[in-house]
Parts: sequence; C-alpha cells; structure tokens
Amino acid sequence: MTRALAIVNPAAGHGIASAEVGALLELLRRRFEGIDVVETGLEHPTAMELGERAVRERYDVAIVAGGDGTTGDVARAIVGTDVTLGILPFGTFMNIARGLAIPRDDPRAAAEVIARSTMRKIDVGEVGGRLFFEAAGIGLDADMFRAGRAIQRGERSLAVDALRALLRRRSARVRIDVDGRVHTHRVLQAVVCDGPWYGWGFSVAPDATIDDGLLDLVIFGDSRWQVLREAIAAAVEPDRAARGRRYRGRRITLSAARDLAVHADGVVVGNLPQTFTVRPGALRVFAPGATSPVKRV
Repeated sequence: MTRALAIVNPAAGHGIASAEVGALLELLRRRFEGIDVVETGLEHPTAMELGERAVRERYDVAIVAGGDGTTGDVARAIVGTDVTLGILPFGTFMNIARGLAIPRDDPRAAAEVIARSTMRKIDVGEVGGRLFFEAAGIGLDADMFRAGRAIQRGERSLAVDALRALLRRRSARVRIDVDGRVHTHRVLQAVVCDGPWYGWGFSVAPDATIDDGLLDLVIFGDSRWQVLREAIAAAVEPDRAARGRRYRGRRITLSAARDLAVHADGVVVGNLPQTFTVRPGALRVFAPGATSPVKRV
C-alpha cells in the first residue's frame, strides 16, 4: 500500500473543501496505508511548497483538494518524480480535471478514480522557465488573463489597468516556427494549449489531448472586436470551440518586432521571443483511461 499527502486549499469550493475532504479521506483510507493531511496558508505553506514536501519526504501520492491553481502548483513540484497526482475538484472550472475526464462536479466520484489506483503519464508544457498544464498565450490573451484573475480576486484597480491594456492592444506581425516549419501572421491573440480547455472553461483546442506529446497553437487575427466577440461567445457557450488558425507541434517559437507579453497558466513569464516546448509523459496522475498501474510499495 502507498503513503499519501493530502494537500487541501481551505478557501476552495467557497470554503467547504476542508469540511468535505474528511468524508472523502475515509473512502481513500481503504486504499492507502496512511494519509497525512495538510492545508495551504495565506502566505505559507504554499501549494508548491507542500508538493515539494511530498517529493522530499518520499510520499507516493499527492492528493490535491482545490481548484486549478492549487492543482497546477502541486503538479509543478512533482513533475518528473515518482509522486502521482490525485485530484479532488473544488474549483469553479477545473480545466485540468476536465481534460483528464475526472468528474468535476462530484468530488466523491473523483475520489473513486483515485481509489482505483491506476494512473496516466501526461504531457506538460513549458515556456520561459515555467511549466503549464492548461495553456500559455501572448498579446491580448495575457491581458485577458490578467483582467480575469484580478476580477476573480476582487482587485479592482488591477482589473481596470488590465482591461485598459486589453482595449489598447494592437495586432503584431508574428513569426511562428512549428518544428522547423515557419509561418508569419498578424496576431492579436495566440494560445498554446496542453489540453482542450483553459481560462474560464474556454474550448480553445477541442481536438487536443493531454498525452499525445504535442502542443496545439491557436491563432486569432488582427481584429480586436472579433477576438472579444469570440471570448464573449465562449463565455456564453462554454463548449463552443474557439475559431482560429491552428498548428500542432512539439516545439513552437514565436517572435515579433515589438514586445508582446507571454503568460503560462495566467502568470506572465516575459515578452516575445519565447519557445514553447512539451515534456511528454512527465506527470503521473490518477485518471480514467489509465495506461499502467501505480507501483505498490
């Protein structure tokens, strides 16, 4: 049997995650020899610090009860290790869980997935030294992400600044190198995806799979209002696929004559030029469609 570290974000699920997790752990204790429970703090410990603890103290499994942010931070800490990620969804959108067909609206059903003790090895994207599990983006996309995050957190002044930047954004001519094949487009917004969904549940790359060893690039043109209409349509119809030019590859380099901000899962990592790469099968995670059993110790 395996040892698990359960990492709980007490603010997740509108503050109910801590209370709900207790019943789920009773189910999981039938599977694991021992489960230690820890909570993230306002400043410390962060989700990434607790993920690093799972690696350092040689836990076999890190179970995350939280949203995409908590899940992503723990995942960054355990990528490339023998620690397997388990997801108990308590966030609003849960794009990572959705891309893995993990039940998003039923934490008990998600716990059952973990209890079945099978795992998949999934891909991880990287740009600017930061790993991403949903998407990275440039230009208007970075502005939209900043605005959305600020609105979510109630940071009105930051949201206003980001929205002003969004409305001022102009398209730029971008050189795109996809595995050595070069293209040039005028771009207002571009998204590099590791899975089908990102942000506020936008279906930006519906054909993308999280374990195919590839990244999907979706490019939007030079009309600000067209891109904004696309974002509004996606918000109204969350399962509607985004309409843009698409490329797929293992290594994608974007460059432009002027500065364009780049984000990875909502965190700005710098400006162009940047190279987006994929680490195939770098993260072990409990999910349906497993490819191999989790090692028992």
